[in-house]
Amino acid sequence: MVVILAAFTLLPGLIAPHDPIALAMADRLKPPSLTHVFGTDEGGRDVFSRIVYGTRYSLGVAIAIVFASALFGVVYGAVSGMARQSIDNLMMRIVDLFFGFPALVLALAVAASIGRGLDSVALSLAIIWWPGYARLVRGEVLRLRERPHVEAARALGVSEMTILRRHIIPFVIQEVNVRVTTDIGYALVAVTALSFLGLGANSPTPEWGLLIRDSRPYFGSAWWYLVFPGTMIMLTATAFSLIGDALASRRAA
Repeated sequence: MVVILAAFTLLPGLIAPHDPIALAMADRLKPPSLTHVFGTDEGGRDVFSRIVYGTRYSLGVAIAIVFASALFGVVYGAVSGMARQSIDNLMMRIVDLFFGFPALVLALAVAASIGRGLDSVALSLAIIWWPGYARLVRGEVLRLRERPHVEAARALGVSEMTILRRHIIPFVIQEVNVRVTTDIGYALVAVTALSFLGLGANSPTPEWGLLIRDSRPYFGSAWWYLVFPGTMIMLTATAFSLIGDALASRRAA
């Protein structure tokens, strides 16, 4: 599934049989067929082609959110874990402020204040996502900084920055990798949810959440318009969750 998604993202022009934007009113709301395997939408556009091109928007934004959040969270959590207790406490209280708000409500507020678009969705979700990584990394750093190999390096006069870079971060990254893989699926659901609520992509962008939003008036007469984008979201989120679970199991073993 992930290989298919990668192909959709990197080579949509070779996979999609039709233009995802061009209107073809003569083919409006046609059911799945050999010509249109996922049917067509209210503008006669091929749903399969729109899903293929939409992978760049939905999954691409989700991956960008998770990686940006992980990068900032790792740096923030590592600095907090290695800092003096007073600085550590201050940095963690900032993290607690973000956890004090319901995540989706905070994301909606930020996205609404910035304005509609995938950029605002990405920023709003990154803002609520990084504290989880910061708390995870900070806990791992606090645990690892007392390990014998770290104490030995410190006794030899190795600087704190070198200890962090060579003796702590490589172990922390293993834990972060598991969470990143799982979070991609969650971020995808969040991105499509905000687009469904009207805060994400603008028509006729072939974004999966927007496809579901636009399909609502036609569900009774054109079931394929809603079912196939929704199925892609479900399969993608499940695929990354299964990979994350597999990595976690291997890590535990």
